[in-house]
Amino acid sequence: MSNQSHSPLAQRRILARRLIVGGLVVLCLIVLSIYGRESSSGPLHGLQSGAGTLVTPIQDGVSRAVQPVRNAWDWAKSLVSARDRAAQLAKENQQLKAQVVQGQFNSEENQRLTQIPGLGNAWNVDYNQVPADIIGWSASPYYDEARIDKGTSNGVIVNSPVIAAGTAGPALVGVITQAGPISSTVAFLSQPQTSVGVTITNANSAFGILQPTAPGAYEITGIPVGKPVANGDIVYTAGFRLFGQLSIFPRGIPIGLVEGVGHRATDVNQTVQVDPFVDPNSLAYVVALAPKSALAKQRATTP
Repeated sequence: MSNQSHSPLAQRRILARRLIVGGLVVLCLIVLSIYGRESSSGPLHGLQSGAGTLVTPIQDGVSRAVQPVRNAWDWAKSLVSARDRAAQLAKENQQLKAQVVQGQFNSEENQRLTQIPGLGNAWNVDYNQVPADIIGWSASPYYDEARIDKGTSNGVIVNSPVIAAGTAGPALVGVITQAGPISSTVAFLSQPQTSVGVTITNANSAFGILQPTAPGAYEITGIPVGKPVANGDIVYTAGFRLFGQLSIFPRGIPIGLVEGVGHRATDVNQTVQVDPFVDPNSLAYVVALAPKSALAKQRATTP
């Protein structure tokens, strides 16, 4: 191979290539020099104009052929931009909703509720309200558990009550069952093992135990037949459980409306159906009640 690359024929070919390249470079320089010196009516300018005339139709055809591709590309870019903008607007909307909820919990509606005879204001006075976004749901089809983005660093602890904006203002939706530094788990009232002491002030402060019977449906047991419970009565947390035991839920948090009352002739107690103010399935954010007073902290330690 080394002998062939240095043969007279190979050397002549290399020399010929170099001469051709050199000649082309010299020719280009000469043409450029003449083109720069001649007038606009010179032969080289005329050749350029003629070549442009021949190429222009080809350029127009290529431009027309490529235009649909350009349009599709512009449309795709605008679609991506619109989606990004929609996602940003959705995030801002969620933040505004959280602010609205916090405003609702500090509004005149809360003051009105605390002034109802027989109701306490512990849930407004003894707790700090901590707005939180729901960041994950349990695998259950009944939406009975969720994860929120607030935890012990915000004062949220196990047994902190959880409320949300309902059809008639703030209402109880659940309780914190696990709490970490930056996130917590909410068990909603729809969990089968839930049991809440409740009262109905319109029924002479009737007391009973509220439990879920089906997704979105609740039942109160233990209210004597003589208590005048009626459809449309508001159900509140009682602040205590059976035999006067302290409840983890403070007194006076709305839960829902009575939507059905009945009993058999031999029954001692009534069966009361309750329609909750809040459906957990519809929630994107909640407010955890972080215990602040000594009484609130005592409630959180209730077994």
